[in-house]
Amino acid sequence: MNSRESLYDIAEFYRKKAVLNASYQGMRYRIRRKTWTDGEQECNCLEAAIWPEPFCYEKTPEEKREAKEFPYEEESLDQIYTWLCERYEQERQRWEQARDNPMEGIV
Repeated sequence: MNSRESLYDIAEFYRKKAVLNASYQGMRYRIRRKTWTDGEQECNCLEAAIWPEPFCYEKTPEEKREAKEFPYEEESLDQIYTWLCERYEQERQRWEQARDNPMEGIV
C-alpha cells in the first residue's frame, strides 16, 4: 500500500478543501474534507472512499463505491491509512482483477 505520508496532512492539504485521488494495485481511493452546516455551526469530517479501477469516482457506479467518515483531525489520517490497508487485504482478489482486467469494469 502507498505510504501513510502519501495522505498528506490536514493543515496544509485538506484545510484548503483539496481532494486526494490515488490508486494502489487496482483499488482507487479518494480522501476529502466533507463540510456541512448543522444549524448555524459548520461541521467537518474526513471522508475516505474506495472503488475498483478503471474509472474515476464520479464515473463509477455508486454500488461499486464504498465510503467511510472519520473525525476531522490529524490522527484520523492514520486511521484512514489503516482502513485502506485493511480493505485492500480483505478484497485483494477484487482489486487485482480490476488491475489486471480494467476493461471488465466497462460492461
